[in-house]
Amino acid sequence: MKKMASIFAVQTADAAYEPLRDRLLSHVNGLSRQQRLIADYLLDHLQEVPFLSVPQLAERAGASEATVVRFCRSIGFKGFSDMKMAVVESLREELRSPGSPAGDPAAGDVLTAVAELEHHNINRTLESIDRRTFRQVAGMLHDADHVFTFGLGISAQLAELASYLMTEHGLRANRLSTHFTSPREQLVTMRPGDVLLVFSFPPYSRQTLEMLEEARERGMRTVAITDRAAAPAVALAHKALRVSSHGMTFTNATSSTTVLLNALAVEIASRHRDDTVDALSRINRILSEGSLLVDDEN
Repeated sequence: MKKMASIFAVQTADAAYEPLRDRLLSHVNGLSRQQRLIADYLLDHLQEVPFLSVPQLAERAGASEATVVRFCRSIGFKGFSDMKMAVVESLREELRSPGSPAGDPAAGDVLTAVAELEHHNINRTLESIDRRTFRQVAGMLHDADHVFTFGLGISAQLAELASYLMTEHGLRANRLSTHFTSPREQLVTMRPGDVLLVFSFPPYSRQTLEMLEEARERGMRTVAITDRAAAPAVALAHKALRVSSHGMTFTNATSSTTVLLNALAVEIASRHRDDTVDALSRINRILSEGSLLVDDEN
């Protein structure tokens, strides 16, 4: 966590967090024991506030989500979002301040900061994923009659990538469309031998959770890739893999998920080499016959 804080500090000045620090210190004596856990965590990790969700803060501070909301109200905010926006506004003012290091692009290497954060996400993911579960998921995907992937927002792009990688490695895979009135409509033709792979990151979509519920009711096996052990999708999926997805803005970072998907493809290929080699051979022949490949010498 301290490394993450140092990454964020590249782009922001400590002064931007002083209003929140002062407010925390002025209210700390009147907080309950559970609320004080949250205050202690925030005082040590102020730079993370703009990038946290209620569930993430609750998990890291060792408190309940309801306690997080009560805590924010206890220190004078309407709720967690109000506290976060107050910090964001402080950051914005700091960025606009003449002579502020945060306002000088030369003072911080954004590319390096983002790369370091993604490196941190990947390392956290490697530490958190149970290798036995990883291998079981790879086996489920390979043994499926058909793999269907689904996600909304940025997760839709991850679902597309997952479908592409699995197809390239010899599996029958398709991304489910997000254009139906209810995405669940697409599940009516699926069979128990199929697997549904979903991507679920904050803010968690109810439609994604409904897809998992519907698939389980129809006897399909389900896999969720999400950001924490207590994410709603974990309780609904047969198997879940957790990745770290902290971003420098309010969107989820994707590098750790991309690494995981590539690793699943490699795991499947290593265990079922004949199927993968046959698929790759056919794909290369199709591309060559259609003159879709550029000669390296041109």
